[in-house]
Amino acid sequence: MRLCLGSIICLLLVTAARPLPCSAMGLPGAYIQDPTCDLIGRETYRLDYRVSGEAGAVEVWVSSRADRIDSARPVLEIQQPPAEVSVAGRPGRVYFHLKPAVGAVRVVSVRRLPLEGATNFRDLGGYRASDGRYVRWGLVYRSGQLVNLTARDYEYLDRLGIRLVCDVRTESERLAAPTHWGGKLPEFLKAPMGEDRDVTRRQEQLRQRLSSPSAQTLNTPGRYDTYVAAYAGQYGAILRRLAAGDLPALEHCSAGKDRTGIFSAILLTALGVPREVVMQDYLLTNQCLLGPDSIEKTRADLQKLLGLSQLPDAAAVRAIMTARSETLESALDTINRNYGSFAGYLKQGLRLEDSDVAALRERLLEP
Repeated sequence: MRLCLGSIICLLLVTAARPLPCSAMGLPGAYIQDPTCDLIGRETYRLDYRVSGEAGAVEVWVSSRADRIDSARPVLEIQQPPAEVSVAGRPGRVYFHLKPAVGAVRVVSVRRLPLEGATNFRDLGGYRASDGRYVRWGLVYRSGQLVNLTARDYEYLDRLGIRLVCDVRTESERLAAPTHWGGKLPEFLKAPMGEDRDVTRRQEQLRQRLSSPSAQTLNTPGRYDTYVAAYAGQYGAILRRLAAGDLPALEHCSAGKDRTGIFSAILLTALGVPREVVMQDYLLTNQCLLGPDSIEKTRADLQKLLGLSQLPDAAAVRAIMTARSETLESALDTINRNYGSFAGYLKQGLRLEDSDVAALRERLLEP
């Protein structure tokens, strides 16, 4: 096909008007992946991340919000991660927006919130889904019971703007460890998982197991396998509220390990987070609950709850409070076996419509 001189000139002009890829412009392809943030001092954080391509310098912007930057200038420029950054004069939670010269801005914050009365209060944000998107920070939290939260804790939580608290404990559990929310009152959704008679039976099992230093964990694979089917209605109800936009939200049980561990695994899997990453989130509970201070606190709580004459054996408490990968693996395998796939579980078990799942991903995933 022949082209006249005018056509050739037009074609060149159109081509020149198109934006060139980074490689063609000689610019670095800066793609920040899997950023992490750890609180290492009162106001000092350690930031780390991986980079695909040549990132060059990465600006660090501090904000009180995950969805936008509210500061006038960056506080740091990272040439090579990891890096430490000190943030003074910012009460409450801070988010770090990592801005490379080219590529998407990534947001990161501490996963475990620094609360005095809850050692296992965590943010489910920041995990990367299989399609490359990330779970948004500051929208869905998981925790154990809230009975020990302090006034300072509630001051911290009030800034998070939590609108919905999903309590999956039974009535007797709530009465034994009531939540007295301070600050702006969210809506409370009761979605009990279990019967009070089951709680009484399990407390008796606990008394027997805690009498032996070789106590075995109660979260056996069979127990989790029953959770995914028996409590599917409650899990589905919570996910529908999240899909409807009742965010930020908190879901919690007593320890924040079993019923909450299954909830977190279901939500993250529905968002497309890979199974190995879902497992990492589940096992983070051990870092929160198995430290010396946490074990001593749990011993005191169990002594009071079970009416024991003395503190239970520390080794027995540790065994019971340990999250084990095979427990969650068995539950996820049961879902695939009984429903054909996780997608089948969402539809047949949790009774979620395709529109519900799409809404969850739209609200909770960022590019």
